[in-house]
Amino acid sequence: MNERLARLVLMRLAEPGDAAMGALVALRGPQRAVALVREGVMDADLVHRLIGGGPDPRDMETGSRGTTPFRPGTELSQPGSEPSQPGSGSSWPGPESFLPAAAPSMTGAEPFLPGMERAEFTAAPGTGGDGPGRDGRLAARKARLDRTMASWGARLRTADPERDLAEGERIGARLLIPGDPEWPTQLDDLGASRPYALWVYGDADLRFSCLRSVAVVGSRAATPYGTHVAAEFAAGLGEKGWGVISGGVSIWGMKTARPRCVIYVRISRDKEGAGLGVQRQEDECRQLADRLGWDVLEVFADNDISAYSGKPRPGYQRMLERIRAGGADAIIAWHTDRLHRNPRELEDFIDLLEARRTRVSTVMAGVMDLDTASGRMLARLLGNVARHESEQKAERIKAKHVQLAKSGKAGGGGFRPYGYRRIYDRPDPPHRLVREELIPEEADIIRECVRRVLAGEGLSAVCRDLNRRGVPTTSTGIWTARQVNSVAEVGQDDLAVEVRDRLAASEPASAIARDLMERGVPVVAAGGWSTPTLARMLTSARIAGLREHRPRSRHQTKRVRTGEIVGVGEWPAIITPAESARLRLMLSDPARRTSPGPTGRYLLTGLIYCDVCKNRMTGRTKTGGRRHYMCDGQPGRPGCGKVSARTDYVDEVMVAGAVELLTTPGFADALVVNAGPDEGVVVAEIAACEQELQDLAADHGAGVISRAEWMAARKPLLARIEAGRSSLGRVDVSRVLEGLPGDREGLEAFLLDVEVEASRRRSVLGVVLERVWVRPTIVRGSKKFNPERLVPLWRF
Repeated sequence: MNERLARLVLMRLAEPGDAAMGALVALRGPQRAVALVREGVMDADLVHRLIGGGPDPRDMETGSRGTTPFRPGTELSQPGSEPSQPGSGSSWPGPESFLPAAAPSMTGAEPFLPGMERAEFTAAPGTGGDGPGRDGRLAARKARLDRTMASWGARLRTADPERDLAEGERIGARLLIPGDPEWPTQLDDLGASRPYALWVYGDADLRFSCLRSVAVVGSRAATPYGTHVAAEFAAGLGEKGWGVISGGVSIWGMKTARPRCVIYVRISRDKEGAGLGVQRQEDECRQLADRLGWDVLEVFADNDISAYSGKPRPGYQRMLERIRAGGADAIIAWHTDRLHRNPRELEDFIDLLEARRTRVSTVMAGVMDLDTASGRMLARLLGNVARHESEQKAERIKAKHVQLAKSGKAGGGGFRPYGYRRIYDRPDPPHRLVREELIPEEADIIRECVRRVLAGEGLSAVCRDLNRRGVPTTSTGIWTARQVNSVAEVGQDDLAVEVRDRLAASEPASAIARDLMERGVPVVAAGGWSTPTLARMLTSARIAGLREHRPRSRHQTKRVRTGEIVGVGEWPAIITPAESARLRLMLSDPARRTSPGPTGRYLLTGLIYCDVCKNRMTGRTKTGGRRHYMCDGQPGRPGCGKVSARTDYVDEVMVAGAVELLTTPGFADALVVNAGPDEGVVVAEIAACEQELQDLAADHGAGVISRAEWMAARKPLLARIEAGRSSLGRVDVSRVLEGLPGDREGLEAFLLDVEVEASRRRSVLGVVLERVWVRPTIVRGSKKFNPERLVPLWRF
């Protein structure tokens, strides 16, 4: 280890002006001093000179050695002898036993450990010596040296001089040691207390800078407020041409002479996920920090996150937390609109920076002076301009989507729509959508789902069947931002740790998803069919070849399931417009149950009622595992709680009655009579009525008709539209009965088969059964079910 590295280690071990370390360096040199601390061994002669007096080390020739090793915690013996071991019972031999022959008497001798000579100790009786307490003073000095050596040894374990030297070079500092041309010779007057080395920041020659200098001193464990104030002092003095001198073992103490800043970078959209936009901003911000003479402590980034949308910005929040803790003196951003596009958020930012006295500087907009009223006014004006710019951009995008919708073109973006393949003008982005083609296999799945839902089968039942068959969705096997966030929240493996670390570093979830796809990492939770996904697909006008537009206001966060049909799309249709209209009416009906419940387990749910209170009955499982239809009379429920019947008994009776009607000759003719108008005619009539409403509104706006005339003509049109929609919303009976067994026994077995989804069987019963009332038990205590308790209301 050379002398420069050794002195760097000494700066880590001892406080500036430590006389004990100064004496050790003066007696043995810096390299040997570090080695002695590492070994924990000192010869008795060296210990004597440190604690007992003798020639001044400044008058001695550095490098004198003794032969007797000394370890902290051991007793001292005469030079040349072995040290006594702890616990060996050796007594303190007295000072004369290890004093050199030429050394003067201990009387009046001064040690190199300052303060020891002022301590008063009482010697044990019978210890001898020229005066009372002399042995006690030496023992106390030796104990203090033991503690000092132990402290140095503990600090030595964490010392890394090469790292300190590299860090100093990184920030532009240089290390001076005694003997260098720039070393201030005035420091040599301090003797053993002179600094081991000096870190110098700046271009001026230290020999002349120290003639006009100020010392800034403080604690090793300074509070954030103290660090902030010291930095303010140092920066102000430096700007006035004063040299700032600070004592400390770390080069970071020297760096407080320059303001500490953090950099914030953000870009709203990063389609590639490469982060090139924020990297360019960071490079320019670092150049500004160099010009200002500010030290960059940390960079906070929000990539692919908008400041206008109101979504959380993790990097911005972590920057604010650091400012609140006093961990920075300034903020650098590329432009003020990178920080804010929301006036409400800007006001909170101004309050925080005023309280912490934090400066803000930008590459493109200059300094944000928040200390004056004019500066704050300018910051608010820039914030309002940025907000206006974002709102204008949002209006342009909305207008563009309306134009695309009216022309029948696809909006693009997101996953490809199920059933269609997108054809682009080039394989890699940026590219332009040319057309969309049908995928036959997926189109068949859509037609199957349409047929089953129109036949009355529940969405959850269809989803369970598709997942059981392994039918993939467009997101199956593909990483999405939602799946990345889910892994970060509940995952416990190495992948979850990686994802959490990357999200904490402000990397967007979408960019992480793209990276995982490129690396071929298997999707942890594959996207399967769910009820919202299926409902969204079936209610979309796209599958009927129609263009739909879903306008939303700025304050509307919930997605609209059905929008306005504005034209015919440029893609092929999978189902007919009439089928699409029926699906949209059925699935958007407010009376349709969407909350989870036991509807999939009980055949007559929604069809069975209590004859006492006339409320619907629910299915329950009683003790023993038997299922019952019960009138729920619990507090807060509308039922009376007086009627109950076993599900198997009730189902068998009602299925027998339904089969009897369904297999009756002439039933098919009765269905034709009650089928109602053709759905195509109904759809056309609804469209004609809606067009008449628009014409009436135009006439009223032009003053052709009065408000009274408009209201009178509007009411019957609305009634016809409502009647048509109600007709389309009813279950298609022909689809319900399609594919059923033709014989009586087969049909009855199908309706009682628990392996078939209850919603499918319930839709068949609903063709002939409107509802059934259950009466209370006629004969109390009877275990036999009486079919007369059931009062069905048949449709035919």
